[in-house]
Amino acid sequence: MRSFEVAFFLAAKSIIRGNMSVTLLTIAMLILANLNLLFVPSLIDGIVYSANDKLIDTFSSNVIVESKNDPPVINQVDKLMERIETIDGVVAVTYRNTLGAELSYKEERTNCIVRAVVPGREKEVFKIADAVFEGSYLEEGDLDQILLGVQLAGNNRTQIEFYASSLKTVHAGDKISISYANGIKKQYRVKGIFYTEFVQTDLQAFVTEREFRSVNPLSNNRASAVYVKIRNDSEAKRVMSEIATFRDNLDFQTWQDTAGIVRSMTTSFDIIKGILLGVNLLVAGITVFIVTYIDLVNKRRQIGIGRAIGITSAAITMSYVARAVFYAILGIVISWLLYTYAVTPLEARYPFHFPFGDVALFMNRALIIRSALTILGVTIVGALLPVWRTIRIRLLDAIWG
Repeated sequence: MRSFEVAFFLAAKSIIRGNMSVTLLTIAMLILANLNLLFVPSLIDGIVYSANDKLIDTFSSNVIVESKNDPPVINQVDKLMERIETIDGVVAVTYRNTLGAELSYKEERTNCIVRAVVPGREKEVFKIADAVFEGSYLEEGDLDQILLGVQLAGNNRTQIEFYASSLKTVHAGDKISISYANGIKKQYRVKGIFYTEFVQTDLQAFVTEREFRSVNPLSNNRASAVYVKIRNDSEAKRVMSEIATFRDNLDFQTWQDTAGIVRSMTTSFDIIKGILLGVNLLVAGITVFIVTYIDLVNKRRQIGIGRAIGITSAAITMSYVARAVFYAILGIVISWLLYTYAVTPLEARYPFHFPFGDVALFMNRALIIRSALTILGVTIVGALLPVWRTIRIRLLDAIWG
């Protein structure tokens, strides 16, 4: 107990009488380190969550139901959807039919999959209607009209990823020609063009289910796939299990199964996050190590005399650790206040913009606690190493400096 009292007394005196510039610089470095520990993971997690949300809201929904039959078509889709809608946790259900096609406009041609949708149901599952920036979204009775993603239309936007393979100059109101894989050729008026900022979605084209039946009458009450939006993604397995009891030969995919390039991107971000955090912790640890080491070198004789008059090695060690913990706690508190009341509101007002849209910082209590404990741990280790080395020096050598 006596050693603890002596340790805290020495730590307090060291802080009060120490070089204020060095103290402030040490605390500033720890503030920056903890800010990075909060900012980098929350930004990268925000990127990942934004990308996943965009994937779910514009491309895949939470669960996709398909058929294992050959051909892979779901029959009597209306009855199946009625039963799916009764499952607890299901928010909305829609279905789509697909057919390969070649689109042409003036001298330009491109290939895509034309998807037939029921506009009313589609809006309940996906948010593509909100991304229409030119023209308007499809309505139930639309015939001879098509909705194009910007990556297909081009829309004179030379900066988009697939402009070179798009129709380049198509705008809402223009007429394009479509040659379907079943041999039917038609002209369509482009009713609207959408830009979700999610490439896989923006490479799609949509017509109404009514229009699709005019080129493929066999699609009546059939579907290539059924898309299910659920309240909580953690319930996906339960929802799929219940749907499987309705019919045989159904196949299921979750949004994770369709992630593709998004999964690769988020994995890369996780690697980058690990590297940045590792470097950040190394800088914080080295900062504390250097400050402590320099202080020990300058006070080696003083420490030797203290040991000679009865101050234990444990008390001296604990005094330096206590000082380092004080610096760390002060840095953690200040950085948390800065992050909560300055960085986060500023980023919310001026969000980072990535290829798939604006990204908000994603932070939770676990991240705050983890970053605080990490800084504390690195600080303690950074202080212990030089102290342990100094305490091992023989008493006479320490006294003589």
